[in-house]
Amino acid sequence: MPAGKIAKSLFQGFVPLFSKKEGMHMFDPTVFENLKVVIEGALYDLDLEGKIVIIDRQDQVDLAKMGRHYHIAFRDKTIDQIQAYMDLTMDLDNLVAELRNKNRNPGCLLEIGFNFNLESLDACPLAQQVLTTIWGETREIQQEISFMYGSKNQYTVNNKIIFHRLIHEDQIDDLLEMIDYIIDSIHQLHKAII
Repeated sequence: MPAGKIAKSLFQGFVPLFSKKEGMHMFDPTVFENLKVVIEGALYDLDLEGKIVIIDRQDQVDLAKMGRHYHIAFRDKTIDQIQAYMDLTMDLDNLVAELRNKNRNPGCLLEIGFNFNLESLDACPLAQQVLTTIWGETREIQQEISFMYGSKNQYTVNNKIIFHRLIHEDQIDDLLEMIDYIIDSIHQLHKAII
């Protein structure tokens, strides 16, 4: 079963929890909530099928900046060394535009990443090449390298796929397809550098 088939069918049959009823005006779920539900549902489907293992999940409201952030981390069931994650954020401008029904198409920012440990930084260009091949030349791929002072040959590498554009509800099929790309990326990175 393709990633997110159940989640997609749930979303298509989604009835808003809040609506205008008996003179009361209530709000429908936001773009952020709808995209989060689709991502979460698709990944938990794969977890239930035994293909991935969900490692971490965070759903946060930033009261200082009035934004939303959702983070979910997972790994392939057969590969312990590489952890993938999806970060979904919605800022105040997009939230206000949606709630006030302004003539804008509100959306969320999406970041995808892969974390793993290396004993040598020689594998970083290869990781960059693998991700560029899978995700395309137009995507920005950032590699952040960290290490504990005093440790030898132990580097943590965070590879980020940056999209530099908003994700909207009409791109749910693309979002679900990205999950397949993430799993492929885990396998290709594992073959190339681990």
